Amino acid sequence: MKKSISFILLAIMLSLFTYAEQPKCEFRATWLATVQNIDWPKTKVTSNTTREQQKKELTDILDKMVAGNMNAICMQVRSLCDAMYQSSYEPWSQALTGTRGKDPGYDPLQFAIDEAHKRGIELHVWVNPFRVTSSGTLDSSDQLWQHAGDWIIKYNNGSFKGQIIDPGYPEARQYVINVLMEIVNNYDIDGILMDDYFYPYGGTTTEDADSKTKYKPNDVLDVNKDGDTDDDWRRANVDSCMKMLYDTIQVVKPWVRFGMGPFGIWSTQKKAAEAYGITLPSGISGLDDYDVQACNTVEWVKQGWVDYLNPQIYWSTQVTRQNYRVLCQWWAKTVCENFSNKLPNGQRVQFCVSQAAYGATDSDAGLSGYGDGVVEIQRQIDANRANLSSGYTGSVFFNTSSYLLLFKDLKESHFKYKALIPPMDWKSKTKLSAPTNITL
Repeated sequence: MKKSISFILLAIMLSLFTYAEQPKCEFRATWLATVQNIDWPKTKVTSNTTREQQKKELTDILDKMVAGNMNAICMQVRSLCDAMYQSSYEPWSQALTGTRGKDPGYDPLQFAIDEAHKRGIELHVWVNPFRVTSSGTLDSSDQLWQHAGDWIIKYNNGSFKGQIIDPGYPEARQYVINVLMEIVNNYDIDGILMDDYFYPYGGTTTEDADSKTKYKPNDVLDVNKDGDTDDDWRRANVDSCMKMLYDTIQVVKPWVRFGMGPFGIWSTQKKAAEAYGITLPSGISGLDDYDVQACNTVEWVKQGWVDYLNPQIYWSTQVTRQNYRVLCQWWAKTVCENFSNKLPNGQRVQFCVSQAAYGATDSDAGLSGYGDGVVEIQRQIDANRANLSSGYTGSVFFNTSSYLLLFKDLKESHFKYKALIPPMDWKSKTKLSAPTNITL
């Protein structure tokens, strides 16, 4: 009998220990990619039957998210200046019916919000701010030309052969704000997550010559002291858009979380880091998001223009030049913790990480260090949680289809228990009265 009691006590202690390892508050989400029908929908709407099948595909995904103890999903609703929702600015997404501009006969975003909330899951909309096409050119009869045609420019730089809305035009930045705020105003979303499609991968040379001639001032500060202020001007354009969007959300619906998912390497330029009084992560090299895409994430954290930061660290713990642990700790401590401590009124920029679930499930992806499959993802979550004191708040897996191949293993290990969405304590909130008539 004593042995039985001892065994039970030991089991309880081990259970409590396991529970203690898992944060009570942890953002657990996936990127739900709709561009090119990567995750959803797999069925195109051509009839009432296929419409219902499309809806069922989404609810099946949400059911598995719940089963895996996830608490949020980031649904891509605007990938190519198109809409997975009823928009007065841009046409229906081709992903829904196979034809850009064709009404699917229902509102996918409203449907997704309703179904997610039924299951206790937050719905964050994932938006691509300036990308128009990922290859080729937009048809001249497209609805977008009526609203943004004057600001669309074309690239053919090797890494990107498509079109964007040029952030160099103030009117273009305002247009993007108007489009995104239409979503915020019309839908009961929990958050808006922007990725880093500002200026394209591959860089910009003369493509934006017109906006540069019209709007680049003569007194742009040369941060890197290299005699070239074009990149500084482009960063200022993107900075302006980020600030405008954040400030507008705070006026309209401050409870809507605004997140940013940048490329996992901010910069490799020492002078860029010195301008902020910080050091770069040791031994890291790769694409320079700061110059190539004018994506100055450090500035946005320093100014408090985002509620949460979600860098796409799609490398493994087993590589050197883009080591996951090194980058994770740098974003957590050097960026989020460091600058959050200087923000007024108790504001914090929460830190979560985008992880490459596809690296663990798709050998053709070519990511080094993912040979151990889900074990590598588990190592990364351990690395994340080591930064709890620096504001770590969770994981967002790319992509949903890949996560669903791993969710049972994660449910049995790192996500064994449910977790709450991390609160934003600095936001104003309605004071609730004490609960009454409680029964057990």
